[in-house]
Amino acid sequence: MSTDQVLTPPLVSVIMATYNGEGYLAEAIESALHQTYSNLELIIVDDCSSDTSACVVERYLPDGRISFVRNAHNVGVAASRNRALTLAKGDLITFLDQDDVWLPHKLEIQVTALQSHPEVGLLHAEYARIDPKGVLLPSYQKLPAERFDNPAAPVDVRDVFAEIFISNNIQPLTSMIPRKVIDAVGFFEAELPGVDDYELWLRIALKYPVGHIQTIVGYWRRHPGQQSNQGHKMLTIRIKALDLILNRFPESKHRVPRRAFRKRMHGMCSSAANYTMYYLHDYAAARDLFARAVKYRPYDLPAWGKLAYCALPDTVRNGLKRVKRLLKAAPAASSGN
Repeated sequence: MSTDQVLTPPLVSVIMATYNGEGYLAEAIESALHQTYSNLELIIVDDCSSDTSACVVERYLPDGRISFVRNAHNVGVAASRNRALTLAKGDLITFLDQDDVWLPHKLEIQVTALQSHPEVGLLHAEYARIDPKGVLLPSYQKLPAERFDNPAAPVDVRDVFAEIFISNNIQPLTSMIPRKVIDAVGFFEAELPGVDDYELWLRIALKYPVGHIQTIVGYWRRHPGQQSNQGHKMLTIRIKALDLILNRFPESKHRVPRRAFRKRMHGMCSSAANYTMYYLHDYAAARDLFARAVKYRPYDLPAWGKLAYCALPDTVRNGLKRVKRLLKAAPAASSGN
């Protein structure tokens, strides 16, 4: 950043998409407005909520830093975030979901870190988990106070593409991205609900180093209504996100160690295939997923067997199911005589 940018606190655009978030929304908004860093704008996009979310937001509109818009149709989190990005005026972009909470120094810590590391394309930090009532989960209650909201925490800057390809640990509530980076790599992919952030992180990590501040800057709330609780659906979309990256950027495959790449792709495809076969009974889709699984691990004999089973004609597969039921019933009938 130039000297003028360092001397003049940059405007931070806080992006918040809300949908039926009346239960937690006020706490999230207040955690943004009560930051020690005040040069911010909070852009809230309501995605056609059917509860009182709009009424909650309207209570805070006298604060001139807030912009509030409503979608004409329900379009999802990614598209709502994209709409907010078109309205954002800040040099730095950050995200706060309707059910999460920031600690007071979050923005101050991250703005300072980015001023010291202008090469960074994405900056994130640690977070703690809370229950629906806002109480820290037991594993976090034992942490020392200096682990939370610490302006003196060190910053680790490095290439993390391979690491997050294998396992993503970056949460939107701890992230901050220079606007110029968003403009360079593009907005969120709307067809990837729930993992749109992950796909964006991968695109950024392909081109820029990523910074990690080693302090907790916010609370991620765990509750039953979260999209991330939809296990198989999220797994399927995560595979789609990785496929999108690999197809758009073929060179990205070579950024991940070969063994780790194969293990990651095999594990995801085989897990999705098993669920699709056993619970959804969609044998065509399961067949394709098992075919991908054995491509990444050719010696997976159980997967080969399931692939063959899914490839059978329906009449043959149904006949095998009847035989299996008869064989199971036979010992029970014998024991009853």
